[in-house]
Amino acid sequence: MLDLFGEVIVTQDEIAAWVAALAPAYMATERSFARYVRLWDVAGKVRAAKLAGTFESTIAHAIDRRSHLSRRFGFHT
Repeated sequence: MLDLFGEVIVTQDEIAAWVAALAPAYMATERSFARYVRLWDVAGKVRAAKLAGTFESTIAHAIDRRSHLSRRFGFHT
């Protein structure tokens, strides 16, 4: 979705969903979350994924992969 200026809208909820799916360890504290978001340019990655139409599938794939690895190594969630 684009705003009035033609820019892709990236919300805090989308950033949190991205980090929770792709790098859940950084959700432990606000400090680690903020540092990860800033250093890895998460807003830019979310923006690029939304433009490419892969935002939802990237998150779904990361969640499926983590679930698969958990089952494979016996860490049932």
